[in-house]
Amino acid sequence: MKSPFKFLDSYTKDDREIFFGREREIEELYHRVFESKIMLVYGVSGTGKSSLIHCGLANKFQDTDWLPIVIRRSGNIMESMATGIKAASITEQQNKFFTPDDFRKGVRSLYLDHYKPVFFIFDQFEELFIFGDKEERRSFIQIVKTITESELQCRMIFVMREEYMAWGTEFEKFIPTFFSNRVRIEKMSHRNALEAIKGPCNTFNISIEEGFAESLLEKLSPGSEDVELTYLQVFLDKIFRIANAENIPERESGQILFTIPFLNKTGNVTDILGSFLDDQIALMDNPDRALVVLKSFVSVKGTKQPLRPGEVKEYALTMGLKIDDLSLLDLIRTFVNLRVLCEKDQNGRYELRHDALASKIFEKFTLAEKELLEVRKFVENSYAIYEKRGILLNKQDLEYLAGFENILILSPTLTDYIKLSNEKILSQRKAIRRITRLSALILILILAIVARFYIVTMNEKSAEDLFSSALVQTIQDPVKGLFSEIDLWNSDSTTSQLHETILSDFQRIIMLQADTPGPILLLKEYLKPVELASPIVNAEISKGEKYIYGWMENKDVFVYDILFEHTYYIKCEGSLKQLEFSDEKSLLALIYEDNKVAVYNLSGEELFNFEITSNEITDEHLICFSPKNDYLLAAVNGCKAIIYDKSGKIVHELTGHSGDVNSVEISPDARFIVTGSDDHLAYIWNYNHDLEKFTIYDSLVGHTGKVWSCTFNKTGKYVLTASEDSTIKIWDLEGNQVNPEFKFIINNTHFRLNNKEQDEDRANKNYSNYYGKFCNASFSPGELEIIATGYSTVIDSAGNIAPKYYNVMFFDGTGGFPHAYDQSYFSSTAETEKRVSITLSNFKISPDEKIAAVVNDTIPEISLITGLGGKIRSFNGICPMFSSGGKYLYWVNKNRINKFPVQPSEIKQLIKKYNIAPSDVPIQVLIEI
Repeated sequence: MKSPFKFLDSYTKDDREIFFGREREIEELYHRVFESKIMLVYGVSGTGKSSLIHCGLANKFQDTDWLPIVIRRSGNIMESMATGIKAASITEQQNKFFTPDDFRKGVRSLYLDHYKPVFFIFDQFEELFIFGDKEERRSFIQIVKTITESELQCRMIFVMREEYMAWGTEFEKFIPTFFSNRVRIEKMSHRNALEAIKGPCNTFNISIEEGFAESLLEKLSPGSEDVELTYLQVFLDKIFRIANAENIPERESGQILFTIPFLNKTGNVTDILGSFLDDQIALMDNPDRALVVLKSFVSVKGTKQPLRPGEVKEYALTMGLKIDDLSLLDLIRTFVNLRVLCEKDQNGRYELRHDALASKIFEKFTLAEKELLEVRKFVENSYAIYEKRGILLNKQDLEYLAGFENILILSPTLTDYIKLSNEKILSQRKAIRRITRLSALILILILAIVARFYIVTMNEKSAEDLFSSALVQTIQDPVKGLFSEIDLWNSDSTTSQLHETILSDFQRIIMLQADTPGPILLLKEYLKPVELASPIVNAEISKGEKYIYGWMENKDVFVYDILFEHTYYIKCEGSLKQLEFSDEKSLLALIYEDNKVAVYNLSGEELFNFEITSNEITDEHLICFSPKNDYLLAAVNGCKAIIYDKSGKIVHELTGHSGDVNSVEISPDARFIVTGSDDHLAYIWNYNHDLEKFTIYDSLVGHTGKVWSCTFNKTGKYVLTASEDSTIKIWDLEGNQVNPEFKFIINNTHFRLNNKEQDEDRANKNYSNYYGKFCNASFSPGELEIIATGYSTVIDSAGNIAPKYYNVMFFDGTGGFPHAYDQSYFSSTAETEKRVSITLSNFKISPDEKIAAVVNDTIPEISLITGLGGKIRSFNGICPMFSSGGKYLYWVNKNRINKFPVQPSEIKQLIKKYNIAPSDVPIQVLIEI
């Protein structure tokens, strides 16, 4: 009688009568598979994932309801997928299956052949990450993306081991919904395992002694409620063979009895597979050769890997075994009959029946054999890259392989590849020698060219002469002279004096004939300030640069729509300390001094309100709107961050900090949230679909003081934190600090970004005026610089401890701005007590990173400066803001929002646009000015 138990095989659709105990999981899979075009099925090894799909889910469908195509990676997942499509097609496929669109057309043709939905089942999907390279994964991602975003009646089921789930984040970058519909397969419970034992026994007329099933499960998983299905099937299969051999009277009557004493003959659960393998190998004519063949089917990571006989032969050769084809095929066939290897697949490959066997075989590898396998895999992967891109092994690779040349046996193809790489290195060395001989001659030629250039330029006009000529021309022909200045600036944009002259000359031109109709009046109207109902206290431009928003002295909030030139007003219910604006949703969050927050739309309708907590240092990052529609905003509240939906309902609470949260920000793609706290930590959070809540993705550990601010860069790949410990740190999403140790200078005085020399700074009077803590930091628009607000605690007039702020700005070596600014940079006196606060809202860098705008609050005045520190021009007012591309500067002066072009190229475009000619600018008037 044939065993009804599957040993190490998965259940198939034909095994419906003996598949028990998974009804709940089957129903969940059946309902979830229709929720989206992608379903991810995962779990630890031995939970029966493949059986649930190929037997449980398959039997929920009628043949007319689906067309299942099972894909295993084999050598390349795209090739395997193309093979599966061709095999299932009735009409011959015309595609070559090179591009994502080829696959889309192929699936469409397949659907038209059968007129039923196509279901691709990617079984053991982790093989793509174990054996595939980055290029293969990226190409496959684009195919999945193209098919799932099309209108095709096609769904994809990915079945993989849980430990490889993290690799799927590569898919999520391009397919954000990749993890949205996922089902975790748990180990089978004891109650369901009893069904898995009794069900097949009843079907095959096998009697069970009372208590047998319970005793088997206790032996299989003592003290645990979960059952390892792999070992359960192996146990049942072995008991069946014992019973079939010993129950002679019952067997002759057509019935077999499972009794408790049989359990003692099966051995220990941890040894059953190992003993099985040892027994089978020992029975071979040449056990050593048999073991080498089995080892060939195990990867360097201890997982099973499918191979063709020729590949097995090569692997055996690496292990020092030379085996002829006939003997090899005979061994493979023997292992197939012993149910150790699966039957050959459609690609001619064999593989171990289960990863449980692979792990047992991997235990038999020596350290030397593991190292040889790793070396061989390295050569194979390198050769695969060579085939695609023509990249040979480099000097370091060859030196690494040289240590194994006496023991590493490779195929002729790989041996030739290494030989070719060596030859390439030798030829490069010869080329370097030739280049060295020529270098002296080349150097002489370069010196000659430089000397010639110097002689020629000495006979030409200097840049200073050209500048002087342009100034003279401006007096004779203002428009033409301005164009000459702009042309000169295009060839040398580093001169702040020239930039200043261009802006000044342009302003002089538009000041003329203010009341006379003509081109200049039209231009003046275009640049006319926007007047609001009350003087403006604070203003900011939105992240999308569509709106300017802020509040006024009459305590009203305003939102100015730049494109449509319309102003919205919202009446405040108290004194404000901060505003947050959402471009995506056109909503405002008003943060009052009493820590109440009200969310309004632009019509002035209050949608909902809530309370937050604040701190004594900074209010910059207490709430943050989400850039996506998954939720509305996040806000700080004590030791937590609270997430609200669009109705104001609390949908998530981020708990984990042991101190008050000071800052919260949502990443640009809304996948992550970062919080900074009094507990010296910052946490990166993301949504855990299994737990249906936000959990800590990574901890940012390294600050020794309170973390006041934490912000993402514009790609969301890095986080910037600022702390009272006088450090600013940049982190990746894995919690690693990525910025080096910085040392910066203010007015020839050292200012340190790290805390290695804190004591020295405090003791040194030359440093102490500049030494302070950081309460805020952000990346500049082009992410070449970091802008930060520093503070120190002082005693105010009332005797209270209060923060005193100053602004510093430093860069990572690619930007061009001075290391730091404080008020003395712009003030006529350098006395410390004369310095005033500069906050982040008063320091802005243009999107092109070429100029910055800094406010001197004592006047008040805005100074435009270049990256080298040159002052270009000043404007009366506060709150500088740059438009998209840095073409315009917006700023506030009393109740007006002003606008002025600050890029010479934009000034030239405006003059051309409004057709301003020399005749429009009287020379005598210009001279008078």
